[in-house]
Amino acid sequence: MPTPPAAPTLPPEVVARLSAPLDPVDAALAARHPGTGTGRQPVHTCYLPADRMRPDLVPAWAARAGELLAAHGGDPARLAAATGGDPAPDRAAAVHAHVLRALATEPIQDLRVDLEDGYGSRPDETEDADAVRAAEAVLAAAGAGTLPTRYGLRPKSLDPTVRVRGLRSLDLFLTTLATTLATGGGVPPGLVLTLPKVSDPAQLRVFDAIVTELEQRLHLPPIGIEVQVETPAAVLALPELVRVGLTLGPGRLVGLHVGTYDYSAALGISAADQASDHPAVEYATALMQLVAAGTGIQVADGSSNLLPIDATEQPGTGGADVHQAWRRHAELIRRAWHRGLYQGWDLHPGQLVSRHAAVAGCLLTGLDDAIARLAAYATAHQSGTIVDEPATGRALAGHVLRALDAGLLDDDNLAAAGLRRDLVGRLSGRAAPVGS
Repeated sequence: MPTPPAAPTLPPEVVARLSAPLDPVDAALAARHPGTGTGRQPVHTCYLPADRMRPDLVPAWAARAGELLAAHGGDPARLAAATGGDPAPDRAAAVHAHVLRALATEPIQDLRVDLEDGYGSRPDETEDADAVRAAEAVLAAAGAGTLPTRYGLRPKSLDPTVRVRGLRSLDLFLTTLATTLATGGGVPPGLVLTLPKVSDPAQLRVFDAIVTELEQRLHLPPIGIEVQVETPAAVLALPELVRVGLTLGPGRLVGLHVGTYDYSAALGISAADQASDHPAVEYATALMQLVAAGTGIQVADGSSNLLPIDATEQPGTGGADVHQAWRRHAELIRRAWHRGLYQGWDLHPGQLVSRHAAVAGCLLTGLDDAIARLAAYATAHQSGTIVDEPATGRALAGHVLRALDAGLLDDDNLAAAGLRRDLVGRLSGRAAPVGS
């Protein structure tokens, strides 16, 4: 006679009673880790002082970047040597083509008008006027179709010495943007506000309350907030900062950005050693990644202050200086991508060249293998014979999805591997992949 199937010892009601204490734990974990987010993360945030914001800023930066590329990296081999990229002819050609395409189609993915350190302290009437003019330039850029997908303002911090000044500029900037509502245009989508020099989670709560008041009075849609992590107190308070950010509502706290130089200086690191690859800064960004994991909050690396300035901007400099700046910038980007940091800051038009070149190099490395392995994973997943773990599938899909975002892949490439864009987005955890 066949052996009868085994029956569980514990009745369902007993299992339910004994596991009931985990119900509030489940709810707390779901609130603390709501998901990986739904949108594309920009590869950079470009910062510029508010007084330099103009309607044609994006095409002007693209043009300057193109001039530097032509002068100092005009062919694939030279660009690869200048940025420390893969010298193999096929790879160098693909990277060079990507840089040209990016400069022509989307040179800047995220733009931040700066009224903080990059702008400095100026007379009140001057900052008032610059805040208004910057917002007007944003609106003009939106009207011309050149405003990046994401844009915004970094006002001064909530430190008591600059608090009133910073909030006044924030008010003026948003009030000027909101005037488009009177003509039915609406504030351009993608607006983000960066709160610098946070030292206590209470500052995030207050900033949110002020932004909420402005949203209500000006009839603005919800605005994303980024916290700039650039003080030791902020690093120590990271778990609480994220916890507070999540209580502000879905999509309110959208990013954590490290402030490389302020943070390094606060730790007593000498100016010559201040960089985003310093161990102390990498420790901070690793903690930022840890507390943001599974929340949908994006983490961004810092900047390189070695700028690619040639003789046309500053007499007495030459191509060697541009190459040195590109190589260092690309080196920092590659190191950040290796660590899972896919966004950083750019401060000069010439850094668009090294940014897009390094990003393309990172994405093209191992891309064919990632596509093949993801296709195999998807087939196994659908048939129930999974080989790779789901976490590995998410990582593979993330690589492929970032390549799609960058334009290094298209739907035909996916179809050739038996994949679809919506499937890649679903496997990566992103609900709405770009172009779906």
